[in-house]
Amino acid sequence: MALFDFDGTLYPYETFNILMERLKRHPKYKKNYKRFVRNFAPIYFFYKLKLINKATMQSKAMEYYILSFKKNSRREIESFFKEVAGDMIDDLRAPLIRKIKQLKQDNYYIMLISGAFIPLLEAIFQGYDIDCIVGSKINYDGERLDNKSRFERVYADRKIDIIRQHFAGKEVDWKNSEAYSDSYADLKMLELVGRPVAVKPDERLMAIASRKQWHIHTD
Repeated sequence: MALFDFDGTLYPYETFNILMERLKRHPKYKKNYKRFVRNFAPIYFFYKLKLINKATMQSKAMEYYILSFKKNSRREIESFFKEVAGDMIDDLRAPLIRKIKQLKQDNYYIMLISGAFIPLLEAIFQGYDIDCIVGSKINYDGERLDNKSRFERVYADRKIDIIRQHFAGKEVDWKNSEAYSDSYADLKMLELVGRPVAVKPDERLMAIASRKQWHIHTD
């Protein structure tokens, strides 16, 4: 098995920043950006006052981002994510994309697990033969957003829960499995496998990867 993070790993930038810029400048959906800013401003204010932590702020940012599409149809939302995906594909880390293809040839089970929105991930990796794509789910009620269902961002320890649930009852060769991430937040995911790879790691992950002599991927 091989586990791959997306933001900062397969994709070298922060997905949410790309989504924000695209929404802000989009000829059809830029009004959604104004709606997002208006609704999210109090949360960001609380974060700056250190009344909520960064992880909570980021989760709320994603929740209010998708809620800005409450007046749009499911088809429009998924079309928007496909547009953004088209802009992002060329920036994927080519060595890691080649690694995925090689691992598939070697009969590895490939799981992409990320906090990014599922339709964005599915659009980017269409045709890549990824065995399982896990991301933050967008809830619908028919063809419209379901704004009453709880939004859940796939992040940190939640990834571990999902991975363990997904492979429950299956024999997994953890010792010869691989995991790829850039972030200390994914430390537990990296520690699940016998072959962890730190990809352009942040400072905290770099210190641990160096101490444990993990493979460190740089561009």
